[in-house]
Amino acid sequence: MADSKRFLKQGGSLVALAFVFIAISYLAHQYKYELMNIIRTGGIVGPVGFVMFTAVFVIFIIPLDIAFLVPIGVVVWGPILTALMSIIGWTLGAGIAFTLARQFGISFIEKLIGLERIHSVEQRVQKRNLFGLVILLRMFVSVDIVSYALGLFSTMPMGQYLLATILGVTPFGFYFAYAGALPFWYQILAIVAAIILATVVLVKYGVQREP
Repeated sequence: MADSKRFLKQGGSLVALAFVFIAISYLAHQYKYELMNIIRTGGIVGPVGFVMFTAVFVIFIIPLDIAFLVPIGVVVWGPILTALMSIIGWTLGAGIAFTLARQFGISFIEKLIGLERIHSVEQRVQKRNLFGLVILLRMFVSVDIVSYALGLFSTMPMGQYLLATILGVTPFGFYFAYAGALPFWYQILAIVAAIILATVVLVKYGVQREP
């Protein structure tokens, strides 16, 4: 019963984030030129800020990187640059989260974000073939909780973890960047397909993101 409630809650969160993504994308396209004029006038500050905010959202487990930043980035810089900046931000945030967990341990992470969700992931993630599993999970699961869990409870080397993260988030980044560039109804179809795929992986591996 508890697992069913948690799954429904997390499924509802995915649907809510999907609607936010579509709504922000719609508004961003409506005000495309205003956003371009505001953000591009800052020069390099815009892309650097995008990457930094993406990393911060990962570190503090704030689910606004895809729902908020990606749709805006697409209308300002296009899908390719937005995807690349997202990949850099996710990898940077994942590396920082992994390092914080590895260097400062459970007590620090408990104060920073709590441990309940991390223990839930740790209990479900197999200890063998972590490289392949990280790549798979990175395509469908946010980089935050898994980063802390593996930093705390695995012996996976940092370099191997970052490589697996990059390989995993790259198709994910380009998928959502190009989804943000699609017409409205195609965006809905693309997001529905992503939710279905994510649900299949989450059910199979029992690794789920909680808001």
